[in-house]
Amino acid sequence: MVVGVYVVEPIGVRAAMSGMEREYIRDRALQGHEPARKRGKTSGGDGVTDYDMQCMALHLRDQEMSLRDIAKRLVITTGAKGASIPR
Repeated sequence: MVVGVYVVEPIGVRAAMSGMEREYIRDRALQGHEPARKRGKTSGGDGVTDYDMQCMALHLRDQEMSLRDIAKRLVITTGAKGASIPR
């Protein structure tokens, strides 16, 4: 009569399984991003740039200004961070 069988499972096996699970979840999420994008949906928060801000950023970039300097000049006017300077 077998009372109980205890199988020792190395920690590495569980770590590998959890890594595979994370990768599977990530792949499934990424597979959903492209169809959503085609339907006009975006991931992440609301956009905070408008056409004018994009034009100004591209203009400053054409003048070979660094991205840090461009970010210091632009002010977000919409969204949760309205009227703030990006950091």
